[in-house]
Amino acid sequence: MKKKLLTGLAAATVLSSTVVTGLSSMPIATLSKNHTVKADSVQDAFLNTAAKQAQKAAKRYGVYPSVMIAQAILESGWGRSTLAVEANNLFGIKAGADWTGPTYTARTREEDSKGKSYYINAAFRKYASYEDSFEDNGSKLRLGVSWQPDRYKGAWIENAATYAQATKALTGTYATDSKYDQSLNSRITEYNLNKYDPTISKTAKSYKVEKDAATYSWPTDHDVTSKSGSVKKGQTVNVDQTITYYNGTKRMHIAGQGWVNSDVFSKNSALPATQASKGTKVNKNLMHNAYVYDAKGKRIAGMKALKEDNVIATYGTKTINGKKYYRIGTDQYISAGNIDGTMRLLKRNTYVYNGSGNRDNDTKYKKGQSLNTYGSRVTIVNQKYYKIGINQYVKVANFVK
Repeated sequence: MKKKLLTGLAAATVLSSTVVTGLSSMPIATLSKNHTVKADSVQDAFLNTAAKQAQKAAKRYGVYPSVMIAQAILESGWGRSTLAVEANNLFGIKAGADWTGPTYTARTREEDSKGKSYYINAAFRKYASYEDSFEDNGSKLRLGVSWQPDRYKGAWIENAATYAQATKALTGTYATDSKYDQSLNSRITEYNLNKYDPTISKTAKSYKVEKDAATYSWPTDHDVTSKSGSVKKGQTVNVDQTITYYNGTKRMHIAGQGWVNSDVFSKNSALPATQASKGTKVNKNLMHNAYVYDAKGKRIAGMKALKEDNVIATYGTKTINGKKYYRIGTDQYISAGNIDGTMRLLKRNTYVYNGSGNRDNDTKYKKGQSLNTYGSRVTIVNQKYYKIGINQYVKVANFVK
């Protein structure tokens, strides 16, 4: 007797260079906002196993455990799909040309460009365990696809302030389903999955470095990312973001230099606010990558750009060569345009795009409206854009020059 394949392919998972879309075969009850569902015995068993593996993989790759668990629930029907049972494949990931491991062939539903369903026999990746399935999905979320390695950067934990921002970033990139984020968010809310997420603090503090160490581009395990610089014992640095994980370990971002593990600092190495940064401290949202300049407006050599979509401490403003800057430290300034933005007038109706150049069909602005844009132009898939919000961009050509 043939088994019915219940893949629940809602995620339109990216496998090699192909995106496929389907609809979950495991609907959930409609519940009031902020209501948490009590899981049944099957769901409890699934969560007991999946949550641990999701937290482990999420820490390694710097993503949200709650998002990964919700994806697994949606795709595998709480681990009850044929793919999950026969192949430990919780995410419906196909075996593309780059896959060298074992496979499991099954019939699955696809959609064409017009949304019409059709069925094919497809080879899916087969894993030895749930752990391997979460590991592979975490790798996919961080490393993207061969033709666009940063395709899912909007879902990375250093870029998404909340799980909802992460799921929004995966809609139209990881999945073509326009309501993919809603499907994931409902499961996260209803089953309280965000309790598995790390805590994120963007409170800026100064620390004294206790040992020489490399800094890294991402808040992932060091073998996943590349080195971005180094710090020396005795050096005082400004940490502008701290991620605390389920096991108590922390990854900390040193402004302008990169990420380190918390063991670079001693437990009591946080320093009080220095007199170097004179003026009243005001936390600001940094909306665009920003280079750091000295009091003469010259870019400080060896200091990397501050990362966009982070909260930074500022200490008043200064006009340098006729341009407004925010003071962030002793003889350290960033352009105010990266924080305050510049108002620009639209000359035609305009769609909004995410950081991968995919259109957000829910958001559109009309001709004659003015939008606040942040920083200089950015290039996404050979098109010029202005940033107007977190993971939101509008084409330069749509603005009045």
